[in-house]
Order: sequence, then structure tokens, then C-alpha cells
Amino acid sequence: MRGRFWFLAGAAAGVALGLGHAPYLAGAAASLAESAERVVGSAGSAIVRAVAHQGAPRRAVQGVFGLLTVLVPGVTALLLVLAAAAASRLRLVIGLLVVAVGVAAFGYLPHGVASGTLVFALGAGALAVFAVGPVFVMPLAAVAGLIGTEFLPRLVTAGPSAAHGAVVEVHRALFARPGAPLTLELALLVLAAVPFALAVRLALR
Repeated sequence: MRGRFWFLAGAAAGVALGLGHAPYLAGAAASLAESAERVVGSAGSAIVRAVAHQGAPRRAVQGVFGLLTVLVPGVTALLLVLAAAAASRLRLVIGLLVVAVGVAAFGYLPHGVASGTLVFALGAGALAVFAVGPVFVMPLAAVAGLIGTEFLPRLVTAGPSAAHGAVVEVHRALFARPGAPLTLELALLVLAAVPFALAVRLALR
């Protein structure tokens, strides 16, 4: 329950930043979200370049780039939520391991020193258990919420559609000619929303 609270609190903070309700922090938060997207996008671009280096057709490579354009933000948000979930689930294990190290100190340190080590380990273990939510889970969920708030409306409303360029590239890859049919654009919009939906489902579990 505690982990879910920090998930929801972080996501709500990210949405508030994305909507401009915290103007003094919105710029820094948007930069952080963009940096996270670039990390994932760079990894995807490296894969695409590797595929192109193997002799894949140019239009196929451009089609993959088009897909990455709409997928990277959602995949980034999903990875952030997965990282937050992993941290939340491992907090008790980490805390117990730290305490175990303190207990083990009695086997190789003088009694007085070992007692001090155990007290320190108990404090560090408690910190690992109780600080994971606000220190790790909440910020990661906040960035994920910010990415969703920044990206999804822009995907639908910017110009004819921010997905238009991706639609053209994917259409060219599939049919060897430019085009932007509405059905393909809707399909890409749904595809872009899938990772966000998975992230929300994971956060609410």
C-alpha cells in the first residue's frame, strides 16, 4: 500500500508539472523528462543503425525510426515505472541484507565495535526500507507522469498531428510510396498510448 501511495503521489506531481501548476519547476522537470527520453531514444537509434549497417533497405530503416518517434516517450515512462516498482519491491530485501551485515560483524569485530556496527546497520536498513518511496519511487513516477502529460496531448493536437511524420515514414516503409491515411495514423496513436497504459496498470497494481 505504501508503495502504491508513492507511485500515485509521484504520478500526480508529474501531471501537475506537465499542466503548468508548478511553473518554477516545470522547466527543470521537462528537461529531465526530455533527457530520459533521449537515453531510451539513443538506445533505439543504436539498434536501428546496427540494422542499417547490416544492409537493411533505407525505407525500412526510416519506417523503424518513425515508429520510434511515437514509441520512445511511452517506453521511457514504462521503464521508469518498472524501475520504481523494482525499487519498491526490493526495499525490504535491501534493508534485511544491511542488517544481516551488521549482525555478521559480531563474528569478526570486537563486541563494542560490532554493537556500534549493528546499530548503524539497523539505521541504514530502516532508511533503505522507508526512504525508497519518497527518494526513488515518487521521483521516477513523477517523471513518467510528466512525460505522459507533455507527450500525449501534443501527439494529438500539434499541427495536423505530431504523429504525421511517423505515419508518412511507416507508410513509405510498408508500401514504397509516401502517404498518411487516417487509419494508419489512428493505429500509431493507439500504439503510442499502449506503453503509457501499461505503466498506469503497473502503478495501480
